[in-house]
Amino acid sequence: MCARIASGLVVVLLASLTLQAQSPEPRRPVSVMDGLYSSVQATRGRAVYERACAECHMPDLAGHEYAGALAGYGFQLKWQDASVSELYGRIRSMPLGRPGWLAPQEYLDILAYVLQKNGYPDGSTELTTAVAAQARPRIPIERTQR
Repeated sequence: MCARIASGLVVVLLASLTLQAQSPEPRRPVSVMDGLYSSVQATRGRAVYERACAECHMPDLAGHEYAGALAGYGFQLKWQDASVSELYGRIRSMPLGRPGWLAPQEYLDILAYVLQKNGYPDGSTELTTAVAAQARPRIPIERTQR
């Protein structure tokens, strides 16, 4: 009797493992090259950027001596050894003297816009704090600016 129960449990366990192998969890983006943000989110980010960031970082994201560039080779060179999570943390520390002034979603939207302006591809889902935190691969350099 015990042998029948044990063999029945083995069959159930193997069937469960087979079902899990057949329906893998969808792949989550983990790199800026995987399309971490949506184009709609980047559009929202542009509006927030123009309202809250452009005065210091310039409308074209080029920056100046007191506020660094957020697009182009200089930006990519500065951030090439950083993760998306580190960049997100830096963006959340703005504006200078008033960190947290914007809503959390607005900071994510600005990050999406910055990624778009640096030529990183968009995807079908919006960037979230969870995705930003797990996007560990470094920000690659020499992408085409949009």
